[in-house]
Amino acid sequence: MMKKYIIYLLCIPAISVFYSCSKDSVTPEPVPVPAPSIAIKLAADFAVARYNVVLIDPEVTIENSNGIVPQYKWSIKVTGKDGVVKDSVICDTKTLQFIAPKANDYALDFTVTSGKVTKQAAAKVKVSETNKTYNSKAWSLVDFVPAPGINNDIYSFTTKAEALAEMQLALTNGDEIPLGTFGGYVVTKFDHTVINAYGKRDFIVQMSENSSFIKYPPVSVYVAYDANKNGIADENEWYEIAGSEHHKSATVKNYEITYYKPDPAKPAAPGKAAWEFDTTYLKYTDNKNGSGAITKTTKFRRADYYPSWLGATYTLKGTKVYLPVKDVSDGAGTSFNVGTFDWGYGGIKDPSIDISWAVDANGKKVHLPGVDFVKVYVSSFGAAGASDLLIGIFEEVRDLNL
Repeated sequence: MMKKYIIYLLCIPAISVFYSCSKDSVTPEPVPVPAPSIAIKLAADFAVARYNVVLIDPEVTIENSNGIVPQYKWSIKVTGKDGVVKDSVICDTKTLQFIAPKANDYALDFTVTSGKVTKQAAAKVKVSETNKTYNSKAWSLVDFVPAPGINNDIYSFTTKAEALAEMQLALTNGDEIPLGTFGGYVVTKFDHTVINAYGKRDFIVQMSENSSFIKYPPVSVYVAYDANKNGIADENEWYEIAGSEHHKSATVKNYEITYYKPDPAKPAAPGKAAWEFDTTYLKYTDNKNGSGAITKTTKFRRADYYPSWLGATYTLKGTKVYLPVKDVSDGAGTSFNVGTFDWGYGGIKDPSIDISWAVDANGKKVHLPGVDFVKVYVSSFGAAGASDLLIGIFEEVRDLNL
């Protein structure tokens, strides 16, 4: 599987031709427009180990382009199931970050087109064996911070180190990891770089499915490529997967919410409905001048929603996505329909992710050869009445192409 990483090429400005007229208004001779020309300098051979990246950045000179933006195409020969050898496009930018899952010799064709003029060059990449066996599942847990939710009191840990150890064990055993409501997250790491396959989905985010009583919302995804190979996801290496809701007007970017540990001595403040055990149970504020309280439901009145090992207060951040939640019990708050999203999220009908959907903090598309880390977090903040908070339950992240 081959991938791409785009570096933009500044186009050569169009050549402007000026004419001047004599006093006698003599029509000047037409100045011939030079035909465009393309020159490519590309090394013939490259070498890299499998699941590692080699940068291929040819020198391209285009003259007399007349302002036409050049088009680039990298392709490779592949043999289909029918035995027919065909050209497969792996990148459409000038610079290619080549990465392959198998040891082999790969022949690359590079094509530059400017208007009606086309130029081609070729190169070979020798991909060597690493003598390692890779897993499709991200088995390493890197970080974990849950938001408030009904599952937090089933664990006995009191420090973050204990929490990480417990959640690593859950991940290893194939057990679920509770994320709570908005902002709760888990970060996992692959033992290889998941390749950003051209035109294909790359990995899948599996979440627990809705039960007859508990409703689970879709979750958002961040990805990181370990470009400097230091084994960690640096702050400047994280990018958000811009799913179907990312650019909608109801989506709130850079949202922050602060949760406050409930006072166990505070008397409960019941609501009008029988399921509203304490309507002022867990207070929160946000960075949009909002505040409120999470209601403790009667069904879970004995549960402690707040993760006590996180102290008296803590703040979680992310993009908050609007999720439609409709009461279908004539206002009784006992039955709800919870909406979903079209693509680009975990916990939906098709939770597969294309790395090419990644964007930076300004919403600008980025081009990664692959990813090493995946962060999954709950990006909606809501409740379904007697069914309690909408919370995320993480299961796994898996490479689709290994």
